[in-house]
Amino acid sequence: MNTSTTPDNQEAAHLEKLRSQISTDIEAMHQKEASLKEYEQRLRLLVESAQHAPPPQTASQFYVATGPNSQASLDSEWEKYDRAHALLEAARRGLSDDRLALKDREERVTAREVEVARREAWVKVREQEQTVVAQAQAAAAVIKAKPSFTTAPFLAAKNLFTNGKST
Repeated sequence: MNTSTTPDNQEAAHLEKLRSQISTDIEAMHQKEASLKEYEQRLRLLVESAQHAPPPQTASQFYVATGPNSQASLDSEWEKYDRAHALLEAARRGLSDDRLALKDREERVTAREVEVARREAWVKVREQEQTVVAQAQAAAAVIKAKPSFTTAPFLAAKNLFTNGKST
């Protein structure tokens, strides 16, 4: 009867290990999400500042409004922005997929926990039933062990004399 609880204990330990891994994964994802949000905020501030204020010019930087270099540099900056935005969106989609996968995994672990609890309850009831049956069989064996006077008169006499001396 104790052998059935050992796999259950192992299974419970395995489920606890999975739960701790999931919580660690959740914490890491929260950190990634916070980092991505911070990065997105910086990008938005950069774009906003680029749209509202002219960029500061340094001594080595000259912008010509109508030259081919200015259009090329503007295009290259927009390409950088588009690439960064695409990377951010890809990371956001990946994070969303990870969240869905984690939620599904948590649901499966919860369902497994419920199933294990149900099995443990069933095993406990079954063990109690076996204990009651074993006690009933032992009681029946004790009752059968006492011979009647008609079947074994010498045994009955011996039991009578030995019981009389012990009292």
